[in-house]
Amino acid sequence: MSQLKLTHMYKPYILYGLLFALLVATGCKKNTLDDQIQDTTSVPGGNTIDPTVPYSVTKLSKFKINGITCAYDTILNIYYYPISAVTGASLSKFTVNYDTSDGEVMTFGGTKIANGGVINITYKMNDNIEIKVVNKFNINATYNLVISGLPILVLSAPNTVGTDFVNASIDLIDPDYQLHAGKQEVSSNIQIKLRGATARYFLKKSYAVEMVDQSGEENDVSLLGLRNDDDWILDAMFIDQARMRNRVCTDIWNSFNNVPYIANEPTALNGTRGYMVEVFINHRYWGVYCLTEKLDRKQLQIKKQYGDMYKSDESTTETNFVNVSPFSNTLDTWGGWELTYPDLDDTPAPNWGYLYNAGNFIGNATDDDFISGIKDKVDLNNMADYLIFLNIIQGTDNDAKNLYFSFYDYRTAGAFFYSPWDLDGTMGRSWDGSIVSNKIIGTGTNYLLYRLLKLNPNNFRDIVKARWNALKTNQLSKSTMAARIEGYRKLMVNSNAFAREQYIATNITQDLNTETTYMNTWYSAQFDLVDNYINSL
Repeated sequence: MSQLKLTHMYKPYILYGLLFALLVATGCKKNTLDDQIQDTTSVPGGNTIDPTVPYSVTKLSKFKINGITCAYDTILNIYYYPISAVTGASLSKFTVNYDTSDGEVMTFGGTKIANGGVINITYKMNDNIEIKVVNKFNINATYNLVISGLPILVLSAPNTVGTDFVNASIDLIDPDYQLHAGKQEVSSNIQIKLRGATARYFLKKSYAVEMVDQSGEENDVSLLGLRNDDDWILDAMFIDQARMRNRVCTDIWNSFNNVPYIANEPTALNGTRGYMVEVFINHRYWGVYCLTEKLDRKQLQIKKQYGDMYKSDESTTETNFVNVSPFSNTLDTWGGWELTYPDLDDTPAPNWGYLYNAGNFIGNATDDDFISGIKDKVDLNNMADYLIFLNIIQGTDNDAKNLYFSFYDYRTAGAFFYSPWDLDGTMGRSWDGSIVSNKIIGTGTNYLLYRLLKLNPNNFRDIVKARWNALKTNQLSKSTMAARIEGYRKLMVNSNAFAREQYIATNITQDLNTETTYMNTWYSAQFDLVDNYINSL
């Protein structure tokens, strides 16, 4: 993109920068600035700006507060610095650093300060501070600083990010680093690419991130108190009006389910953990993301060389366990399934035969053989948990796809179990974000769950009933779900991160308070349906 086009685009936004920041900082509703904000994704003539295509910007060099780098949005000329929304912290008696070649004199919120000076004023979350700088040529520049409440992740990519990994870097600022027993600022080289099938075509992209060292080798790093690893996900949550469904539902799943072999692998998790962060890409504010762990062999603690993970990407006869087709161990996909572990080039090589044999048994075994043998093929407690979970969140896009089907160790624990994934289309909305009314999914198109309920091996229906009646007063109660939703609502509303997200991502049709009220009302009605359904089995 030419510098001429970029200059033509930036000028109106700098003029509107202060007003926009004040609107977002106070949580005001949209006004006539809508068109201006929406146009941040295009230039005159309708050409789309890719946020991962770098360009030159003018900003203060080495601008830091208490030694921590401030994120910068070049379009609106705004800096961001995070303090903890969790603890209700404030910013007081802090140092300010900047490169004096950019400005010989700085006025910070009306207070003149030299490089390395201390500001003895207290600021709180959502405060908006005007910064003025005068350089040696007596040229004035005005910036604004917003005090945010979420972790901030700054991503710099020198090349366009596409479907293949490219080199880039990140700088993550964690205002809750003491709670997470980590560092306040983590910087690293990374490799990054787009992730998701449909999601990669949305305005706001999701990304797969691999941490690497200076030589480009994988480098395990702990972020926000989560696991120490090189693989991370930046989830855009674009289709979800609340920007929280995937996180809320996964948190709920994690609260009552774990891998069947947890006694042998006490650090294993059957789901991911993640935190909301505000993301900047090449000096552009790009909204709220969820920084998430990856669901992989390490997360599940599957035995190396003896366990397998398969991911269902499509709804097919194979992923629904209706029937099977021939497979080839030279390919990493089969019948809507994708190899997750091991990879094709691993030793020993992956074998589709484990999944093929399980699918063939589930789909084609006689009723008597199914009743006597299914307990050795799948973990029945995991199946009961997943049937309940599928119905309580109404996961219409998760009955056969968006699932991992794995086993721990074929030598000692070869029973398959489910791990859910991609739960945006839940809690009253479909996979495309549209409203859906309450209903019971039952077993959906999943023939495994269907046969388990119909044939009732090992009194499977009683297992489901007992499990539901234990969970409904605790992890899946109406009050527990409401508390989960309220936690994320409060975090994003009080920090005004959702207001900023709403301006940047133009597909949100109402404020978060309205959407979370809908989610709670929907869940209450769904809970009653599920209670009647399960206790009537």
